[in-house]
Amino acid sequence: MAQDLDFALRLQRMDQQLAQLQAEIRGLPKKIAELEQQIDTHQRRLEADQAALAANQAELRRLSAANVDHKAKIEKLKKQVMQATTQEQLTAFQHEIAFCEVETKKNEETALRMLEEGETLAATVKAAEANLADERVAVEKRKAEATVLSEEDRKKGVRIYREREKLAKEVPPTLLKHYERLRTKYKGGIVVAECTEGLCTCCMMNIRAALLQQIRQYPEQIFCCESCLRMLSYNPPISIEGTVSSVRLSS
Repeated sequence: MAQDLDFALRLQRMDQQLAQLQAEIRGLPKKIAELEQQIDTHQRRLEADQAALAANQAELRRLSAANVDHKAKIEKLKKQVMQATTQEQLTAFQHEIAFCEVETKKNEETALRMLEEGETLAATVKAAEANLADERVAVEKRKAEATVLSEEDRKKGVRIYREREKLAKEVPPTLLKHYERLRTKYKGGIVVAECTEGLCTCCMMNIRAALLQQIRQYPEQIFCCESCLRMLSYNPPISIEGTVSSVRLSS
């Protein structure tokens, strides 16, 4: 391979490594935010369960207090029944007693159902609290690991950057200028494209037969795609059938 093309490919590999490292470093705040969002989501879910349990307990207390009032009222009405002087009074007291007894029974049935629901909610809250505590520990560990990896990426990036600066001093100025111009045009993307089966593998445009012949004939020179202007690295297809045949013949 031509030395100039080798220079360009080495620069490109370094630039791609730097871009990947920079993307990982820039992605750290987002990654940490996603981890913290998981905690927030589970915290809100726990708070909802806790609120449901508190409402359950409050309703149980209300039902219990209501039944205390109903029973006290029944006792009072029973005394009043003994003191009734007319049939109308007796009937009214009896109806009121019957109403209080029905309400008391309804409250007791509701309280029994809510006790069962409360037990389920209490178990859910307890499990959620334990899971949230475990998840907080796990998330903090993952955040610490991500921070360490980010610092390692930063150090690796510094090392590659210094190697790139050193290599850039060895590259002919004209080639380096052309490389940097293409890198700016393609926003840090591919500068040296493979030329395979008569195509530029980046823009996928056909390469003229005459240009392809020159690329094959003069490997020490740099040729550019006439469509996207990227430098071309010739990568002829390998015949698998031929390789298999030669292996069979040799065996």
